[in-house]
Amino acid sequence: MKLKLGSSFWIHSLFFTLLNRFSLIAFGVISYVILAKKVFPTVKEMGIWALFLAIFTLIENIKQGLLRNPMIKFLSEPEYVNNRNKIQSASLITNFLFSILVIILLFFGGHILVKWLNTPELYPLFQWGILWILIMIPFNHFEVLLQAHFKFKAIFYAYFVRQGLFMSLVILFLIFDKPFLTLVNLAKLQIIAQIFGAAILLYFAKGYFYKSFNTEKRTLLKMLHFGKYIFGTNVFSAFGRSADQFIAAGLISPDVVAYYNVVARINNMMDVPSLAVADVLFPKNVEAMATSGEEKVRYYFERMVGTILSILIPLSILIFLIPKLFVMLLAGSKYYSAIPILQTVILFSFLRPFSYQFGTTMDAIGKPRINFWVNLLTMCLNYGCMYLGLRLTGWMGAAYGVVISAILAFLIMYSVLNKTIGVRLSETFHYVGVSYQNMYIQIKKILGKEEITAP
Repeated sequence: MKLKLGSSFWIHSLFFTLLNRFSLIAFGVISYVILAKKVFPTVKEMGIWALFLAIFTLIENIKQGLLRNPMIKFLSEPEYVNNRNKIQSASLITNFLFSILVIILLFFGGHILVKWLNTPELYPLFQWGILWILIMIPFNHFEVLLQAHFKFKAIFYAYFVRQGLFMSLVILFLIFDKPFLTLVNLAKLQIIAQIFGAAILLYFAKGYFYKSFNTEKRTLLKMLHFGKYIFGTNVFSAFGRSADQFIAAGLISPDVVAYYNVVARINNMMDVPSLAVADVLFPKNVEAMATSGEEKVRYYFERMVGTILSILIPLSILIFLIPKLFVMLLAGSKYYSAIPILQTVILFSFLRPFSYQFGTTMDAIGKPRINFWVNLLTMCLNYGCMYLGLRLTGWMGAAYGVVISAILAFLIMYSVLNKTIGVRLSETFHYVGVSYQNMYIQIKKILGKEEITAP
């Protein structure tokens, strides 16, 4: 599969990927505000809903490790240029088997999990979540297929419909039948929205979908071998991102989860540029490694992270100075207990882009094993620091753990990046300055105040 080249690729791909990320955040934030302020009468209910979303988002993110990168890589291999149905068949088998395994674990282990999380109200949601997992089989397959062919616009449409429909249904019932909006019925609305999203993906992906099922054991094993470290990495990364909510629920209560979830929502908004760049940068780094070597990959990393930091640094300072405003706008006054958590972690959010780009870079240059072990180590640090923090200092302890583990993870990842592709922190921050210079030039042009150079 020939990759698209040139600046038009970056403009088109990043535009729709960013648009998709921003729409997800926008719909998510609006839905969250409605649920927090108008639907859930107590903080505890929000905590339960946050745990439900965290668990099933975690499942989705983990599965992507088995599907996304292996499928994209193998579809681009010359060996399979005329046998791409083998790749799709192997990916579908993996998708189906993983989904069945998760359903079995939820069915038999769900009671144990909700008991550990101190939230028995979660179990009925798990039962509906099984249907959600089944619907995600075609959804994930068509999404990765479209991503492999750089059809980011189609993916944007599907997510826009999925998130927009859920939000619209919540608003509709809020106006005409508010008592309907129980936790279980919200899960049902999520499933309805998911079905429509899958239908959109099917419509756009049908031209790339091979309807013949061509199973080949060798191809399946090769893809699993390539994806095993990426899968493990996604497991550790996904668990690490939700560590504060899981540990807070297990050691304290779902109420505290709601406060940490407010902070997570704000962090998710700030992660949009990092995630959008990571989505596009992986296939581009695969190409760069094959044609130009590590030097080009290093340039992409330093330039992209520097550009992202130029946005995050001033935004983090702003949120730190006026956290009450952001918490009020997002969740309301009953969530003000989240303010000290937010102020503790927000100034270190500039470390997060290094983490996101580290993973895609290691996978793209053929070092998923390093990515696997680094993420295992950082996950252990994450849970260890948060557990100790909660035990030693109370409900604020997870925030202190987040900061300590983020600093340690950054030091580990930067050391690996420096040794493997020569990433330099000085160059990364150089591009922060370049970004500000470019912004200044553009602002001057917009205001029509360019300096006229004398002849």
